[in-house]
Amino acid sequence: MPMKIQTPAKINTQLHILRKREDGYHELYMHMVPVTLFDTIVITPNAGNSIQLQIDGRDCGKQKDNLIVKAAHAFGQCSGLEVSFQFQLSKRIPVGAGLGGGSGNAAGILQALNHYYQYPLNMGELMEVAAKLGSDVPFFLNPRPSQARGRGEQLTPLVQYPSCCLVVVKPSFSISTAQAYRNCQPTPMDFPQQKIDTIDALVGSLHNQFEQTLLPEFLDLAKIKKKLLEYGAVGALVSGSGSAVFGIFANQPSQIQASQQLEHDQLGEVFCCQTMESYQYFS
Repeated sequence: MPMKIQTPAKINTQLHILRKREDGYHELYMHMVPVTLFDTIVITPNAGNSIQLQIDGRDCGKQKDNLIVKAAHAFGQCSGLEVSFQFQLSKRIPVGAGLGGGSGNAAGILQALNHYYQYPLNMGELMEVAAKLGSDVPFFLNPRPSQARGRGEQLTPLVQYPSCCLVVVKPSFSISTAQAYRNCQPTPMDFPQQKIDTIDALVGSLHNQFEQTLLPEFLDLAKIKKKLLEYGAVGALVSGSGSAVFGIFANQPSQIQASQQLEHDQLGEVFCCQTMESYQYFS
């Protein structure tokens, strides 16, 4: 029988670029939070030895480069199992937005295949496979508010992290991660333990180092951020490497009113969602 899973997006409420590493990646300090914006994947076993992907909703580039296909192959290689499935992806999370949609897809597939084959890989093994697929993929294996270090694979849960209403705006353009890193200068620094358990504490801690170069280069991002604050957001930030911008709202009525105003302004796609304390692919 086919399986159906939903894979969430994320926002970065903090993102600091500390240094360029010898392996070519950057050393990061981030806060990552899952949100209720989902892609849906239907997973159907194939009779032959093949992995096939069908995508509805958005242009996601070449199939062979898709992280779903890469995750299925990687799971088969690590587990020694013959993986043969048809994947049908209904894509709602914008691409090139800094929301981690592709990484969430990959992690969801790893969890789904492990579930289907009755857990041949333990969590440590899944984490190793996930880290090879992409820096954000380990976070999505067990999505919850987390501090992330290293490339993003060193994860520590953020306890008592406040829940909040969000409006996410994705402009008509996308920004590649490589493009965002190109002009951003690392800033070495130490990070004391922060207790973020209220909306005020969360808003006071918002930071994305990419904004230093993205906002002057992409003026629409600054305009969206300004509009979110004008329409009642208590804080707003570019998520990840962009191009999505999110606003934090004190309550649902103000969230809905702002989303309607932003829809009228036609600055991009507008999504209402909430942060999540945790998310499980299978109960």
